[in-house]
Order: sequence, then structure tokens, then C-alpha cells
Amino acid sequence: MDSLKKTIRQSTYYDSSAVFINGQRAIKIAKRLNDPDEEALIYQYYGNFYYFSYNLKKSKLNYSKSIEIAQKNRNGKLVNSTKIRLAFVLLDTDLLAAEKEFKNLLKEALKNQYTENTIEIYNGLGNLYDSRLMKDEALKYYLKGLRLAEKKGKKYHIAMMLNNIGLVKFNNNQVKEAEKDFKDGLKIIEGMDEFRLSLNLNNNLGLVSKSLKQYKQSINYYKNTLINAKKLGFPLGRGVAFLNLSDSYLNNKEYKVAINYADSALSILQTFEQWEYVGMAYLIKATIYRKLNNTKSAKAYTDTLFQLLSFHPSSNLEKTAHQELSSIFEQEGNYKLAFYHNNRFHTISDSLLEIANKDNIAQLQVIYGKEKVETELESEKNKNTLLSKENELKQTKVNAIIIISIFVLLITVGLIYIRHVRLTRKQQQEFTSKLISNIDQERSRISKDLHDDIGQSLSVIKSKINMFTSGKINDISGMDNDVGDVIDQTRSISHALHPSFIQKLGLERSLVSLTENTQSKTGLICSLDIDEAKNLELLNPESQTQVYRIIQECINNTLKHAEATALKISITQHENEFIVKYQDNGIGISDVNKSIDGIGLQIIQERAMNIKGKVQIISGKGKGYTLILTFTQLD
Repeated sequence: MDSLKKTIRQSTYYDSSAVFINGQRAIKIAKRLNDPDEEALIYQYYGNFYYFSYNLKKSKLNYSKSIEIAQKNRNGKLVNSTKIRLAFVLLDTDLLAAEKEFKNLLKEALKNQYTENTIEIYNGLGNLYDSRLMKDEALKYYLKGLRLAEKKGKKYHIAMMLNNIGLVKFNNNQVKEAEKDFKDGLKIIEGMDEFRLSLNLNNNLGLVSKSLKQYKQSINYYKNTLINAKKLGFPLGRGVAFLNLSDSYLNNKEYKVAINYADSALSILQTFEQWEYVGMAYLIKATIYRKLNNTKSAKAYTDTLFQLLSFHPSSNLEKTAHQELSSIFEQEGNYKLAFYHNNRFHTISDSLLEIANKDNIAQLQVIYGKEKVETELESEKNKNTLLSKENELKQTKVNAIIIISIFVLLITVGLIYIRHVRLTRKQQQEFTSKLISNIDQERSRISKDLHDDIGQSLSVIKSKINMFTSGKINDISGMDNDVGDVIDQTRSISHALHPSFIQKLGLERSLVSLTENTQSKTGLICSLDIDEAKNLELLNPESQTQVYRIIQECINNTLKHAEATALKISITQHENEFIVKYQDNGIGISDVNKSIDGIGLQIIQERAMNIKGKVQIISGKGKGYTLILTFTQLD
């Protein structure tokens, strides 16, 4: 039985028949020995085989069969172990459900002291948080798994955790620290025939060496990756190893060897229709021939790549292909085409960055939204249970409660109305006071700008004129630049006082300029989406100015108070109604009602009223800030 299990675990992807032939033999022995635990374990191995073969449907069926048998035999450790593997399958489809399952399994594993299972769960939670870009949380669970594995002397699990910790460090540009973790992991599993983990560690060390420009060392690691891929019977792994070797030989200026490995990669990757990798191989060959000054062949391979992209699009490959073509044409002295392709490279790069930002925000919104819905459903469920019990006790007191409630309600409404009137008057007085104070501060700022900038510049100009008149200097040829600076300073102050450029450029272009300037000066990621508002420029100048000022005030509040890293502005139109939505991912505000007392937000309310609009604020502590403005004004 032990011999059969070892054979099944070490069977290659090419040798699937051996997995199931030996598996059936092992199941027969288990039944003859009346040992259902061994039978359940074989079905778990089947599930593992299908999981690493990317057949998730069959993987889940075999894991479920394993759990069914283990539950009948009351083997809690094996049930827990197989459910962990099902949670890994769930990682590919539902992160939140996977997180919940891992944490439930962790409680069970810790309670029953299932050491290996606990380490596997820590690994799963680390993978989960890593995929959600929560690096600190991922590292916390990886370190927990490492400490437990070291305490219990589990060599394979120590190496596995070191590999994952190294990847976190490598992605955080801690290259040397990552290299040490990978090397330590590789040393631990030496001689253990753990081909899959050895493949990953050698591949990661190849990446580290390449980033350190130690290309000969990266070649050695990628050759070890190739050896492990062959032992696993993993054809795609062999193809990728060939591709990595080709790239390292290219960087090491061994061009002929690089071509041979690129051709070997193409022969495998084309067979398995791995078009992204195929495109990379064409790019590597184009670069090699450019380095060999054979620009004709280099262009031929980029042309082949563009033909491939017409059937199998990839923005990343297209971007890199334009970059390579720019280098080829620059080498030929054709600077016009080199400039064109370099411009295309930057255009696609900017577009990909914008898409990535939107995808990250969308992913966070989905995760947050789902968490919120689940929390609300759980809360609602608990609330309904309590209400059903309370209703049984209150049935006899309904009439009295209604009378008292009406009486209390009337008094409460009266008190609220009186308080509202007083509060409104107080707010109006405070607003007037704050507004006067702000106006005085703004006047002081403008006075300083005029004195420090324009006044000083004019003094310099006057001094030069006097010196020229008195004959102390003979040349005032730079005077036009000085006067130009004064004009620019005056225009800047004028635009700050009144955005007249909106009438010239329109609201859309003014907002584009505002967000671009904000992003370039502060590093805050700004997204603007107004494609659906087709009649935006038909708004009267007053409406355009007020919308611009409201958005400008929101951005100022974000920069001053929110501690945000990104904001998004969208303007949409539904029939005659315009909806302006402003969002940031900052710390938010804990009490929306109190926030309206701020002078900035009161000014926003006043501006909205000027265009007969309504403002809605959605926020909470640590949940970002959203402002929605709706109005229907058209010329």
C-alpha cells in the first residue's frame, strides 16, 4: 500500500494512466484490509492530480468522494485535510467564501491539533490575502505557518513557506532577502524528490538572478527548472523553462544558444496553443536578431507577432512589440517610424495603467460590497429572531403602547421642530461667520500673492528700466520674459478667482486639466469618466462653473483630510438629469450629518442650490467618501 501511494504521488502529468491503475489497486487492497481511511486518501490523491491538471470539476468530485468515505469512518483529520484542498479550489472563484472556509477549518485544526493541516491553512490564507494585495496580512499567515513547521520539524512545509515568503519580499523589491529564503528552501528539500516545489524555487531563484543581472546564475537555475519539469512530465513547464533560458542567454549575449532555446519553446508552446508565451518567444527572437544587426529578420518576427495578435489580442504583447519596433527603426536610422512606435508604446502603457487602476478599484468595490451584504443579511437574520420572540410577549400590551407612542410622537415632533428651527438659525449664523472669515483669509492670500509675486517682479522690471535710463546697463533684451512672467502670474491669480477658462474650454476639458494637474502635482490617482453625458456642454455657464467649483472643493477636501490614494469622478446623464459622482478611498467621516457643518461642505450645498441641484453624501469611518450631485438645468 505504501509503495502504491508513493507511486501515485510521484506520477507525472504524462503518466495519468499510472495514477488511476495504481489507485484502483490501492483501493482494492484498502477494501480487503477493511481500511476506508486509505481508500479515502487515494480519492484525495485523485483530486490533487486533477487540481494540478487544471480540471477543477473532476478535482471537486474526487475530493467530495474522499470526504464522504472519511466522514463515515469518523476520521476528522482526513476530512479537514480534504476540505482544505476544496478551499484552495474555491480560491479561483470566490475569495470571500474561501476566506470563510479556511478560517472555519483553522478553528477545527487548532482545536484538534492537526499540525500539517494547520500549516496548509496558514498557507491558503497567505495565498488568499496575497491575491487581494493585502501583503502584510499574507506575510503574517506565512510566518505563522513557518514557525509551526519549524517547531514540528516539517521540512517540506518549511521550504513551502520560505518560497511564499520569498515571493512576497521579491514583489516588494527586497530581492536579496527573497534570494536567501529561496536558497534556504531549496537546501531543505534537497534529496526529497519534491519536484514541484523544487521547480518553483529554482524558477524563483532564476527571476531573482535575472533582476540582479546575474545572467549566468539565472541560466543554471532555469536549467534546474527544466529538469524538474521533465521529471513531472509537465510540458508547459518545459516550454516556459525554455523561454526563460532563451531570455537569460539573450541577456548574457549568447545569441545563438538563445535562438535554439526560443525555437524549442515555440515547438512546445504552439502545440499547446499558449499564445501569450508564443508571442513572448517571437519578441525574444526579434530582439536577438536586432542585437545581431539583422534588422530584416527582427522586423519579420515582429510582423509575425502582430499577425498572431490579430487572432489572439494581448495589450501587453502589443505594447512591447511597438517598443521593439521603435528600437529596430532607431537602429536603422529611421527616426520617424521609431518615434511613431515609441509613441504607440507609451499610449498603450498609459491605457493599461488606467485599466489596471479601474480594475483594482472595481475589485475592491466588489469585495467590500459583498462583505457588506453578508454582514447586513446576518444582522437582519438575528434581528428577525429577536423580533419574533418579543412579539409573543407584547401582544397583550399593543393598545397601550400605540396610545403612548402617539402621545410621545407628537411631543417629539414638536421638540424636534423647535430644535430644528434653532439649529438652522445657529448654522446660518455660523456659516455666515465662517464665510466672512474665509473671505478675509482669501483676500489676505491674494494680497500676499500680489505683493510677493507680482509686486516683486514689477520692482525688478522698474529697477532695470531705471538702470537702463541712467546708463548703468546697456541691454534690457530679457525684459519681455520678465513682463511675460508678470502676465502669467496675473492670469494664474485671475483664474483662481474666477475660472473663465470654462467658457473657453468647456467643462469637460477643464475637468480633464484639473484632474491631470492634481495627479501630476500630488501623486493622487485620478479617474474621470464623462463619456455618457453627451449634452454636457449645453449646460449654461453658471451650471458649468458651479459643477467645476463643487468638484474642485471635493478634491481640496480629499487632499487636506482624507489620506486617500485615489479618487474617481463620473458624470452621467439619464434623459434630462445629470448625475455627478465624486468618490475617494480615504478614511471617510464617521458622522455624515455632522460633516455638513463644515464650511467647505456648506459651500457645496449652497452651490448646488444655485443650480437647483441636490447633494447626497455617503461616507463612514474608514470607508471612503462619496458625494452625488443631481440637477436638471439645460439652456
